[in-house]
Amino acid sequence: MIKVLVALMMHRMQLLSDSHDDERGQGTLEYVGMIIVAAGIVVAVLQAAGAIDLGAVFTEAVGTVTDGGGGGGE
Repeated sequence: MIKVLVALMMHRMQLLSDSHDDERGQGTLEYVGMIIVAAGIVVAVLQAAGAIDLGAVFTEAVGTVTDGGGGGGE
């Protein structure tokens, strides 16, 4: 009986350790994170330089999605 319990414990420990060592897709996640950070830096620089107006961009996008066009809520 003890051999069976030890075997089950060892099997469970092996399953748990295998699930923590799986790093598939980690590189992709790091690349996506770097792209998001780079895009944020570009937007911040453009906003600081006055090249774009984020408020107007978001207002126009919301108006387009809500089909209000930024006008009054008719």
